[in-house]
Amino acid sequence: MTQKAGLFISLLILCSSVVIAKQIEAKGDPIALSEPGEYFMGPKWSPSGNQVAAGGASYTGLYLLEFPTGNVKQISNDYSAGYGFAWSNDGTRIASKISHFNKMRRSHTLVSFDVSDGSMETHSTPRSRMSGTPVWTKDDSQLYLTFAEKFESFRTDNSAGEINLPSLNYIRDGRFQNRLVQKSSDKPTETTRFADQDHIYSYALSPDGSMVVYSTAGQNLWVAKVDGQDRMSLGRGSAPSWSPDGEWITFMLTYDDGHSITESEIYAINIDGSSRVNLTTTPDLFEMNPQWSPDGKWIVYDTDQRGQLFIQQVGWR
Repeated sequence: MTQKAGLFISLLILCSSVVIAKQIEAKGDPIALSEPGEYFMGPKWSPSGNQVAAGGASYTGLYLLEFPTGNVKQISNDYSAGYGFAWSNDGTRIASKISHFNKMRRSHTLVSFDVSDGSMETHSTPRSRMSGTPVWTKDDSQLYLTFAEKFESFRTDNSAGEINLPSLNYIRDGRFQNRLVQKSSDKPTETTRFADQDHIYSYALSPDGSMVVYSTAGQNLWVAKVDGQDRMSLGRGSAPSWSPDGEWITFMLTYDDGHSITESEIYAINIDGSSRVNLTTTPDLFEMNPQWSPDGKWIVYDTDQRGQLFIQQVGWR
């Protein structure tokens, strides 16, 4: 065999060993999870993927929709219960901030609901100001508030263990805060991450906690390691959600005229910034707030005008 022929065969072997990057695509048409006339907002999958929780109109009330039947069960009719809620990691409870009104005075309380019977457990006293939305620690023993004026945690059981926080704990004044407790002194210290970044509006940690995707002013979407390294722009987008394998991000791309939304679609993009794919192409429907199912096969989203929830099957080719 000549030297040229040997080189050609080596190149063929090398090319055949290269793994072709998978390409995401929508599979079939979107399917309505809720009925016309029912209004839901901000859907989130349960950890098991057999239910979707969502707020009602104006985020009043909290509802569970079975997947795939769409059967609805209301577990709360409280004001604000459907805004910024969070599933516990074991899937048995949903944490939320509810609002109360007394002679035009509004107060807020951090609570959690048992998804089996809707029973409510209170985790804070009512207060006139409570910024932030709840997040569960990995062991579900505590809740803390993100997008808050100061860090606060609330114990949800009788254990006395230390709070186990992810690398990026919460956002204050539009900046990521990394809160650590020095074991030698038990005094917390805080470090501001991405201090040079624009005001952060929404974010999501990757499934393994090593990366973060977030949106800033002007709907600019970014992805980076949690220590701020390898930061990269993904273009316009907001309300990001990770695929379970941590390789893809879904988000909404929304336009407005300064008063109301004029267009909104759901996209997906690879974490290296390649393969930006439009998963919805319906100019008469404004799809928003996408969330990836735990098995990676479905994306649920709400619709701005109708308030109807839809699910879109996704796959790869």
